[in-house]
Amino acid sequence: MSDNLCEELMVEILTRLPPKSLLRFRSASKSICSCIDSHGFIRMHTSRSPQRLLLTHRIRREHIKEYGVASFCTLHAEDQLPLCGYKGITPVKFPCRSVDIVGSCNGILCLLHCENGVLSLWNPSIMRQLTLPDCPLQRCTIGLGFDPITDDNKVVSIPVNGSGERSFVYAMKTGAWRPIASSMPLYSIVKSRTSYLNGALHWVVGHPFRNSEKIQLCYNIMTFDLSSHVFGMIALPKPSWPIHQVTTIQGSVAVISMEKVFDDSWIWVRRDADADASWSVIFKSKTNQIQAGVRTVLELTNNGDLLLDTYFQGLQFYNSKIRSRSSLVKFNDASFLFDMDTYVESLQLLHMGTACEKEACSKQTHLIKKERKEARESKNRSRKQQDSEDDSKTRKRL
Repeated sequence: MSDNLCEELMVEILTRLPPKSLLRFRSASKSICSCIDSHGFIRMHTSRSPQRLLLTHRIRREHIKEYGVASFCTLHAEDQLPLCGYKGITPVKFPCRSVDIVGSCNGILCLLHCENGVLSLWNPSIMRQLTLPDCPLQRCTIGLGFDPITDDNKVVSIPVNGSGERSFVYAMKTGAWRPIASSMPLYSIVKSRTSYLNGALHWVVGHPFRNSEKIQLCYNIMTFDLSSHVFGMIALPKPSWPIHQVTTIQGSVAVISMEKVFDDSWIWVRRDADADASWSVIFKSKTNQIQAGVRTVLELTNNGDLLLDTYFQGLQFYNSKIRSRSSLVKFNDASFLFDMDTYVESLQLLHMGTACEKEACSKQTHLIKKERKEARESKNRSRKQQDSEDDSKTRKRL
């Protein structure tokens, strides 16, 4: 009884520790290593990890050669957003020179390697990467999600223009792409990035229709159930403004609509998942308030505040209680904020793929430390110069 209680208490404690600590504890004893390595522990640890924010930073073109990479990322707790600076934050190097993040789920990022089109799954918490086999589709949109029935992470590839090509799904457990047997809804273009919610992937898709004498695009949300491998469609709210993004807010599907490009933005939330679900507006922005429409949005789980990616004002933190906005600052003068994703620290991929470079952006870190040292020295010189001028003025008075 006491042994079981001690084991349960140990698991309770270990599942609340960060991955880096757990990696160190694996060498403490065989029993602890066996516990941490078990599939059940990794799944429990993932479910208990708090949501964090992952910011992608792009290096300015004139500095790429100096830094050796085109982008890097930083991880932040939701209550430690970079509104003033990045004190205590270490930049993390991507496993290749230039990447786009095309999915995030359970602490795994799906990366598109820009230089060669390779897809990989990467866990920045433990620096492990799994390179996927070549995707059967050339021009496609990628989504990453979790199948709760088979307890497996899956990557889905759909044609970007609905050209009649087949879609494919990759399962981590099989390590292979398989064609999706179910038929796809008709569409002519994918208008949004992929969003994952409750075992299903979501995309905003458009298809043409004739309205009076003009041909216009009609928008819907296309879904894909990761367990049944069946596609579906969700009607969008009225007024039927163009929809540019689908996301998750308050545990429900949400979309961003704009009457015109760069115009007023509305954020809608679908309250229920059944056929009679209703849409409601939770946020409206005027162009004269933030100078542009909202491109994407993320919900911060601790208090319901929002993180907005605007067209001309960059990333902004929106306080829903007092309805105020604050801009996130850039990491340094050599980079700019490029993208944002939600992320949880986990041990996923612990026994798969290969280990990446363990140290975080060593060259970048060296350059950043150099910049900070130069800034401190410049500040000290200015202070000394000011003190000297004050002394001189005092002597003249005397």
